[in-house]
Amino acid sequence: MRLFICAGPLWRDEINTLAVASPPTLADIWRLLERESFPLLPYVLLRAWSELRLGTDAGLRVFGLVVGLSAVAALWWNRRRFGIAPPLLALVLFALNPVVVRWGDSVRGYGLGQLAVLLAFTLVFEALRRPRSITIALAILAAVASVQTVYQDSVLVLAIGAGGATVALWDRRPPRAALALGIGAAAALSLLPYLGVMARAREYRLVSIEGATPGHLASVFGRALGAEIGMGGPGRLLVLGWIAAAAAALVTVALRPRASRRRRMLALYGLLVLAIALPAQLVFLLHVGFPTAPWYSLSLLALMAGALEAMLQIASPAFRLGRLALAAVLLVVVTPSAFESLGLRQTNMDLAAAALAGAGRDDFVVVSPWFLGVSFNRYYAGAAPWATIPPLADTSVHRTDLLARQLQAEDPIGPLLTRIETTLQAGHRVYWVGLPAPNVARPPGRLPPLPGPVNGTVQGIYCANWTLQVAAALKEHGDAAQAVPLPPHRP
Repeated sequence: MRLFICAGPLWRDEINTLAVASPPTLADIWRLLERESFPLLPYVLLRAWSELRLGTDAGLRVFGLVVGLSAVAALWWNRRRFGIAPPLLALVLFALNPVVVRWGDSVRGYGLGQLAVLLAFTLVFEALRRPRSITIALAILAAVASVQTVYQDSVLVLAIGAGGATVALWDRRPPRAALALGIGAAAALSLLPYLGVMARAREYRLVSIEGATPGHLASVFGRALGAEIGMGGPGRLLVLGWIAAAAAALVTVALRPRASRRRRMLALYGLLVLAIALPAQLVFLLHVGFPTAPWYSLSLLALMAGALEAMLQIASPAFRLGRLALAAVLLVVVTPSAFESLGLRQTNMDLAAAALAGAGRDDFVVVSPWFLGVSFNRYYAGAAPWATIPPLADTSVHRTDLLARQLQAEDPIGPLLTRIETTLQAGHRVYWVGLPAPNVARPPGRLPPLPGPVNGTVQGIYCANWTLQVAAALKEHGDAAQAVPLPPHRP
């Protein structure tokens, strides 16, 4: 609820997701998928939600809240289906993590992905234990929903299917092993229509590819576990909590305490799923090569929470007491920092747009970096014309293809520099919105059109050069600079 109250307007990626979900037909949405990060299902659900007249910022925040609470409910429901103790430690590690709350409740596909993978984890095991038609159908539905929500859930569904098949073979039931693999195969087949979308999307996102390394991915995963910027010591303690829970789970399974056959099967299932999912996600992200962020790991965190509880449910009484103590310590120490962290707004672009309400039609607005244009386009309704650095013909969605064209153009910011010069010479104002304008003494040399392939590193170099040129033009032709105060706002 803290995030729901304080999050405020949509940030740029949420706006991009909403823009893709907004066209009138499914065919139109399908054509836009290559410009976003998810398969079709999140956009269909968002579109249906918006049709209920809940497409405002506040209404969409309710959508995110419902999705986030549903994931927590699914973790608790897993406990009931498995017949184990309340998952107190998993709830603390997962639901108290500000990364999970902030990005799982955002108007994106990640929250839906973590919800679907939690359901798939439980239902596949249930289908193996009691292969009734309804249970098998629900398991297939959950597995397909997982991969139709977040692409990287495909490797997690692979882990669930492979782990389930191995457990069935351990239980000497080959037909049920085939069932687990069949559920995974159904999910994989549902992705075949996206092969063309994925190929085109990779072309769109070449400007973002920087070459991920295992060290970079490990650092980002540490942030996802809780060591997010601003969390300090409590965040590091949350990471240690994950490590302690994993160590306890491994020791529990290794000691093989006396337990029912079903509970031992469940613990082995959790162990195998994690043993496959962790390296599979690493390989997937290395192959894709995009700059990662903590929210890429939300589904994996959900699966880890469910799997660790499945392993710990056969623990000895001493281990169970230790699990309860760890959950209590984390709850007391982490809650204040998490509460403070979740009080931050998702964006201030609405305030920046409101601050420019008085800009005249002869003034001009520069938005930097270019990807903030999506947010400014949604919230700005003033009279002054505006452009990003570099100028892009379409700012309703993230158009990295247009950015790639500008990288290969002869003089992409020449018209922008001219517009700034003429505006200032005529005695009007130029407003700068976004990251602070760099302080530059003289303009850098202009870069030639990009001759080779586009990638994230080169894109960054060119965009930095263009930004310095614009800042130099403002300094050369402007009389003075002053900050524009943002209007007051509620959290």
